[in-house]
Amino acid sequence: MSLSLPLPDLDKTVTQLILELLLINRENRYPDLLYGRSEQKQSVRITMHYVMALLAYGFTPEDEELTRAIDWFDKPFPRRQDDRINMNEMNRLTVLLHLAPEKPSVQHRLRQLIHQQSDGYYDIQPGWQAFDSLWALEALVLAKRKGVLSETMLSTDELGQRLSDILAPRELKRDKDRALALRLWYDLNGSLEPAHEDVLKDILDFASQNEHMWGMREFVWRMTNVEMKWFRALVEERKLTYEMVRDDQSGESDQDNNYRFFRKVILSTCMVIEALSPLGKQYPDICPALAKGLHPWWQQIKGDYGIATLHELFPKGNDYEYLLILTRTIRMLRQYLGQPLRQLDPVHLLRVLAELKTNRSESTEMRNLKQVLRNWLKVDIIGAVEHLKLGFSEASVVRVQPFIGDPLANEDGQNVSLINTSLVIKSGSADMIKSERKHYEILPAAIQDYFVRIPETVYTDQESGSSYVVMQDLRNYHTLYEVYEDVANRANEVGDQLGMFLCRMHEGGSTKTELAPKSLIRETYLGKMLEYIDRIFNFVQLKETFSDLQVTEQVQALLFENIGKIIQCQQRLTAFPAACMHGDLHLRNIMVRGLEGSKDQGNLGLTFKLIDLEFLRLDGDAAFDLGQLIVDIDLVAHDEEKQVHFSQMMTLCSHINRCYSTLIPARKDETFNTRVELAKARALLRIAKGKTKRGYRFIDTDQRQQAQDMAEQVMKHASAALGHLEEVTKVIC
Repeated sequence: MSLSLPLPDLDKTVTQLILELLLINRENRYPDLLYGRSEQKQSVRITMHYVMALLAYGFTPEDEELTRAIDWFDKPFPRRQDDRINMNEMNRLTVLLHLAPEKPSVQHRLRQLIHQQSDGYYDIQPGWQAFDSLWALEALVLAKRKGVLSETMLSTDELGQRLSDILAPRELKRDKDRALALRLWYDLNGSLEPAHEDVLKDILDFASQNEHMWGMREFVWRMTNVEMKWFRALVEERKLTYEMVRDDQSGESDQDNNYRFFRKVILSTCMVIEALSPLGKQYPDICPALAKGLHPWWQQIKGDYGIATLHELFPKGNDYEYLLILTRTIRMLRQYLGQPLRQLDPVHLLRVLAELKTNRSESTEMRNLKQVLRNWLKVDIIGAVEHLKLGFSEASVVRVQPFIGDPLANEDGQNVSLINTSLVIKSGSADMIKSERKHYEILPAAIQDYFVRIPETVYTDQESGSSYVVMQDLRNYHTLYEVYEDVANRANEVGDQLGMFLCRMHEGGSTKTELAPKSLIRETYLGKMLEYIDRIFNFVQLKETFSDLQVTEQVQALLFENIGKIIQCQQRLTAFPAACMHGDLHLRNIMVRGLEGSKDQGNLGLTFKLIDLEFLRLDGDAAFDLGQLIVDIDLVAHDEEKQVHFSQMMTLCSHINRCYSTLIPARKDETFNTRVELAKARALLRIAKGKTKRGYRFIDTDQRQQAQDMAEQVMKHASAALGHLEEVTKVIC
């Protein structure tokens, strides 16, 4: 996906959905539906969707969860001479093509399906001519991709022609069907024809007229401001209940119709997003529409209580609808995110499973036995520990490849680790780790996914006082500093997307704004700058470092003078909207994924994550972060080794600033630009203060020339900070 809205609580939600999927089967909750009678249509259909959801998570045909499915679906065909491909056989064919395409019965079913074509249509069930043909074409395209449909059976050109025919305006009416037809054409040919792009545009345009949801085309006549109140509640992100949907009071006397319409909208929206998401790489303009379509449903099911919400919306007696919506939601998420769901955060899943297995209400004997088993497992680390350095944090961050083995494994055989992904372990003072965790927990749900998740502390060393947390390894992410050259080569794209990302982060997922504390300017800006100035000039005025005392005293005096003026006029800066503020925003604290391709490949969509939450506050100042980031980019761009990309990095700053120019009027923040200047001054003084530490070390080791060079750098930053302060005083004093 490209430019998609973030999904808050993503790992939590996916974990809950998948655990529910597995527990349903293990606890045999719906025996009449899931793996029920092999000839019962609802059972075959639901079990097919269950299998597809497991595949979406990332299970393979070799996994225990799917081996049963192969046996259950692999029925002989034909069993009688006149056997035809009906609904059950289509679902069996779909599963077998995914799990065991080499089965002989697959060829028999494909040949019979092709034989059931007449006048360009495939006949599977009475009265559904166009849909039956689409369903058949879906199976045939899949068979082509699996390499089990030969050109002699059905050529690729002929298959493409039938797909093109089915996309004609008179054929498919429902958006979910037309979206699937477009996806099949795309899978077969790699791009759309101009006529097909018109179909795509119509699907998106119709959704934009219906609050970005699909499924409304069949009953658009009902859409008014007073009718279908459940729909209005859904798109306004108010919590839905079963009673609200059934007892809509919208003039519809049949409650079953209200419920049917609700089910249709949710299913259609999920199916359109599932079908069109893979097209986002080539057609990035569709991605925001898909994201907006998903967002209302996500707000209903996200977090720890998503399954409870599903049970409330589909209570007992609605088992078929419950399983259908659950599995379709999982399938949709896999395509929307562009990866198997098991790749998201295995650590979170392990944590939830561990919590389930350590039920505190169990007997002492049971707890002891489980502890024995934990101690019995083989735990080791494969290879060397890789030390990572992210941001400027004093924390230690390492990457490890854990090995958790089975002690009963044959010593002559291969002992495979139960965890096959690397993990990151972060350690630091208990207070620092606790502070980061606390800040992460208070983040609004809408932007929590913008930050690298800080889990609970799993171990504290009593002797050193260091706490340790195990985190997901964002191996595909790199700090912007690490991939500086790639950032420079795609400055326009990175600037636009990073600017949008940061603006949404500062808004905190809410359009409501409250004023920041009046003390924020004094505490965050002015007080700190006075502290930094003292540290700076104590260093540069040492006889070992700077010879021109008159210059240093003049800059120091002007800094104090301008800060004094700002203190006198600070009330003109205090009335501004609060924002979620990172507090330490620079290139080493912003991670990115998606820069791997060349800029010639176009906008493939970037994903950003923020790290180091030590200084985060929800009632902060967005200008503070922007000023600090711009200063950091400028200083890095002036580095001798990186100056070759100076103009591109200035372009990056320009695009980021342009994004913020849309945030300022929306939030009615009249002094934003002035506070950015104040933030730049603070950032420069902080950097100068930090360099004095290195300067003192040079003095202690009698490296006089290095100390003098460092003092010159410190004064250069202090003088630049003075320039920004003078800009502030011109405006407010």
